[in-house]
Amino acid sequence: MTSIVPNNFNLNREGSSTTIIDEFLSLENFQRAWEKVAENRGCAGADGETIGKFARNQTFNIYQLRDAVAKVTYQPFPCKQVIIPKRNGTQRELKIPTVRDRIVQQALLNILYPLMEEKFSSASFAYRPNLSYINAVEKVAEWRDLGYHWVLDADLVKFFDNIDHRRLLKEVRLHINNPRILCLIKSWVSAGVLTAEGVVVPQKGIPQGAVISPFLANIYLHEFDELVTATDLKLVRYADDFLVLARTQERITQAKLEIISLLDSMGLMMHIEKTQITTFEHGFRFLGHGFLGNAIFPVNANEFSLKSALEKISGLIQRSDKTKKKSKKKRTRKEKVKKRLPR
Repeated sequence: MTSIVPNNFNLNREGSSTTIIDEFLSLENFQRAWEKVAENRGCAGADGETIGKFARNQTFNIYQLRDAVAKVTYQPFPCKQVIIPKRNGTQRELKIPTVRDRIVQQALLNILYPLMEEKFSSASFAYRPNLSYINAVEKVAEWRDLGYHWVLDADLVKFFDNIDHRRLLKEVRLHINNPRILCLIKSWVSAGVLTAEGVVVPQKGIPQGAVISPFLANIYLHEFDELVTATDLKLVRYADDFLVLARTQERITQAKLEIISLLDSMGLMMHIEKTQITTFEHGFRFLGHGFLGNAIFPVNANEFSLKSALEKISGLIQRSDKTKKKSKKKRTRKEKVKKRLPR
């Protein structure tokens, strides 16, 4: 059994700083970034500038924006606060950068994504090219079939809101040690959010709604991925939703304590009420899918739907088993009758 304990943990981190900056600041890269932002549409940010307004003079605007970044005169606006009601009665807060800030973030992502894609763990499935939540669901089934039947179904408390800025920048620096890029990222995560009460500057957290945030989230949890997968445990992570799988109850119980300690060192917490140790036999939900025995099926997001779905599937499985048993008994009776008949 291997414990999840950092022991002078280090990765091979490299990258030509000069080349990265040159590629980042190319007009071609900023043009591609604008096209991506325009394709994603989205609302105006705190400055009120829409996609359509930027597009009316896009050639000049792209050159001006790229020039401001190159001359280090670019400053991001605070994000625009957007409140979205959820089905369960709670609210979700999005923090939307301006169109121009989204373009600069996308321009940086165009360069950093290929660099980091080679380093990200195979246990991480979110915000990565050619991967989706379906791949994560399939991986869970794969580990189940290999005997990993005990599951830590974990839920993090407000992950995006609790990302520590200092630790985040430290992790980024380990991969891309360029002061200009670090200053850009720092300016984005600390730009604040424009609310009805004015601009609120956060002490921690990254804005959900920013182009750069999913990438930064994966970097923040990269060490977590590496440390867990280096043990006898199996990890399947999609953003801040993850499962840890083990072969025995004893191991998964110990793993829960190790995971809590590891997350604590990163400034993160597991939600006590929403985190559970379970098995495939008992059933659980992950990424909009229910797992029960060998069955995998889509379920709605709330607990009532999950409970109903598990009961329904469980009933179907039990009826199927009864049908198989009855069919087997009939075949047995027929075979006995055949043996008694004279030939």
